[in-house]
Amino acid sequence: MHSPRAFPLGVAAPVGAPHVKVRRGCPPRARRPRPRICLRKGCNRQYLPTRWNQRYCHDPDCQREVRRWQAARRQAAHREDAAVRFRHAQAERERRQRAKVAPKPVEDVDLAPARGHAAENFFLFRSVIGQVAMKPRWRRSVIRHATVVRPAVAPFAMCWIENASGRSAAL
Repeated sequence: MHSPRAFPLGVAAPVGAPHVKVRRGCPPRARRPRPRICLRKGCNRQYLPTRWNQRYCHDPDCQREVRRWQAARRQAAHREDAAVRFRHAQAERERRQRAKVAPKPVEDVDLAPARGHAAENFFLFRSVIGQVAMKPRWRRSVIRHATVVRPAVAPFAMCWIENASGRSAAL
C-alpha cells in the first residue's frame, strides 16, 4: 500500500478508471426529418415536414381542403350531442313561428325584379341595344386601305321646336 503522500494532490493514480469521463469525437448532428408524402386524398405530394407531427404539405389548396374537412368532422361530432340537437330543434321551431306571424310584403308585379331564368343576362353588354347588339363583330382586314370619309354630322341650318300639341312653335 502506498502512503497518501506518494501521489501529490492533482496527479492521477496510475491504476483505476478516472472519475470524469470525457466524450471524444464530434457532437451529434441535429436529426433532419425525411421527406414525407401528403396524406390528403388526391394530393400525394412529397414535402419536407417542418414539425414532427406534420401530416399535410404546405400547398394553400391542400391546407384549405384539410381545414374544410376538419371543420366538417368537428361539426358532425358536435351535432351528435343530444343537447345540441335539442337546442337546434327549439331554435328552428321558434324561427318557423316568427315566419308565420311576420307581415308579408305586398309585391307590385310591375316593380318586382325578374326571378328564375328571366333574371339571367342574355346579352354580353347591357348598354348595347337594337341591331348593333345582333351584328357580328367587326374584324380588321390584313390589308389597310386609305379612305377619306366626309363628316357624319352636317351642321343644322335651322332649329324646329314643337310644343306639347305637336304643332311647330314660332322661332
